[in-house]
Amino acid sequence: MATQNVRQTIAATADAQLTKYATGSAVTITKARIMAVQAQSSAADGSVKIYDEADSSKTAASLVFEAKWGTADNSDFYVKIPGEGIYCKNGMYADLTNCDFLVVTGTF
Repeated sequence: MATQNVRQTIAATADAQLTKYATGSAVTITKARIMAVQAQSSAADGSVKIYDEADSSKTAASLVFEAKWGTADNSDFYVKIPGEGIYCKNGMYADLTNCDFLVVTGTF
């Protein structure tokens, strides 16, 4: 069971460190628990990779989530992560390919 309020990230439209709103301003998310991932493809073979990283290092060892979907543009993708979700202790860096947007729901 989540011990914090469940929130959504600000929609990412390109490779980026994921952010949230705090007192009206966008701030980088540091620690997080991913509970769901939603995205939409901009072409066939949309792809999302989420790394437990505080920057764009994107090392294979820090890859915590990867999904590929869709045969055309505007294909929706949604997955709910079971149990306690995926814990990211350093932050969340998203690598998007053929993806219009990405929103992560979780505790952070």
